[in-house]
Amino acid sequence: MLPDVLAAGPVELRRWRPSDLEPLLEAVAASLPELRRWMAWAQTMPGQAEQLEVLRAGEAAFDAGAEWNFLLFAPGDGTVVGGAGLHPRAGPESIEIGYWVRSDRTGRGFATAAAGALVDAAFAHLGGVDRVEIRMDRANRASAAVPPKLGFRLVGHEAREILAPGHTGEGLIWALDRAS
Repeated sequence: MLPDVLAAGPVELRRWRPSDLEPLLEAVAASLPELRRWMAWAQTMPGQAEQLEVLRAGEAAFDAGAEWNFLLFAPGDGTVVGGAGLHPRAGPESIEIGYWVRSDRTGRGFATAAAGALVDAAFAHLGGVDRVEIRMDRANRASAAVPPKLGFRLVGHEAREILAPGHTGEGLIWALDRAS
């Protein structure tokens, strides 16, 4: 089981809680044009009831050990500056990291710090996980800048469904093995 809170240098990762609804919606609203380019879930602004159900489902998945979603909080003022998570969609013995950063807080190392903390947590707390992957559309240069900073290597390309306006249909697959 992963801890509820992960320290990550310039940010703190805290597991999703329904009580974080308002600060999360504020962060999404502040970032919607950029999120819309890359995230299928951000094609329209989520409503309160819809997002509350997402948070509740995420909380239940965390408790069940099925998926681990976190919000990124800025130190000091406690502002939600993004989100990140570990998702079991990469295959057996693998886990995938996803992340996003609030548009007015990019370029501060938050995504790199969060992804690094999730790599450490996956290898420390998820038995059977020997590989962590990060996948993104090849056009998402900001997201693709993160994996090499953490020692990931580009291991392949994949055809991807186009689900957002920025998507090209070609994805990058980055991987970091436990032995690395």
